Amino acid sequence: MEVSEVLFFNYRRGAKTVYEGIDALLQKLPLSEVVNKGDLVAIKAHMGELGNVTHVRPGIVREVVGAVKTAGGRPFVTDTTTLYPEARWTAMEYLQTAAANGFTGESMGAPIIIADGLLGYDGTQRSVSKRVDGCDLNEVEVAQAIVESDAMVAVSHAKGHDLTGFGGAIKNLGMGCLTKRGKATIHGVSVGEIDLGKCTGCGKCVESCVYGAMRLEEGKACRDVEKCVGCNWCLFACPNEAIKLPDGAKERFQLYLAHGAMTVLEKFGGRVCFINVVQDVTPLCDCATHAGNPVVADVGILASLDPVAIDKASLDLIDRAELVPGVLAEEGPDRLGRINRVDSTIQMCAAEKLGVGKLKYQIIEI
Repeated sequence: MEVSEVLFFNYRRGAKTVYEGIDALLQKLPLSEVVNKGDLVAIKAHMGELGNVTHVRPGIVREVVGAVKTAGGRPFVTDTTTLYPEARWTAMEYLQTAAANGFTGESMGAPIIIADGLLGYDGTQRSVSKRVDGCDLNEVEVAQAIVESDAMVAVSHAKGHDLTGFGGAIKNLGMGCLTKRGKATIHGVSVGEIDLGKCTGCGKCVESCVYGAMRLEEGKACRDVEKCVGCNWCLFACPNEAIKLPDGAKERFQLYLAHGAMTVLEKFGGRVCFINVVQDVTPLCDCATHAGNPVVADVGILASLDPVAIDKASLDLIDRAELVPGVLAEEGPDRLGRINRVDSTIQMCAAEKLGVGKLKYQIIEI
């Protein structure tokens, strides 16, 4: 069976610095297969929630910017706004957060552009060309700056995630490249259910919802499904655990996420490469102010033209990595998935069925 190549800069071997390692990865890939002279190139990276300190380091992203320039591209660093109303909810707030986390035009050597516009609704609806069983998506809205790019380098932090178990390249595409409407389409399959028996009518969920989807009726929480975007901010706001994810929600979310990733990739026709930074591997994602203490020792950086292969390789390397002292984790595959109580490979298996990439890979150390 044909396999995909995944290049690996191992932190435990060789005398290269991190920056030299990234340069070696991109030269070996090579980046020139993705970037043509004069191309507008989106460097897609999560720049961290305000207060999060385990996101990808600005210096790593800056090195990718430099490599794209060397290849003749015109890079810009980009991400999209969030569904939930925190410090990245609008472009203005995100730019302020990015600057606080060390991402500025000056530090990157390239503009920082929030891809879905001021409020998060600037995008283009793109049809979902094919589906696997369990998904009925017809279209998703992709952020406009992503749509208008010629090529993309997706720089992803390999870490845990509450819904997907593992977050890497597929999530960076299938969620991170969408507008608020696009994100709501994916999140709509994982909306928390209200347990009226536990609801005390405190109103915290109502206060938390900026979309006006929650209200109290006869002293109990009630949701307006037409207004709900599925951000589950009410779930986190409830002090009584009266809102919880329905059975199978995490699995459905991953399935839809894979379709979102496929739809984004189809726009580029293969002109995307992927870098996964397997460092500061926390149980939760970079959207969390405190994503938890790292689970394993830092591993290294991977690069590939295949998002499925690079995610599967990242997950496998995390499973083989040395646990941080004091971390309690079961032996066996998918450490991050077991921490988050979901099979992390659902997104990867679905993406393979959709033709996004291959689960079989060959690691090549540089």
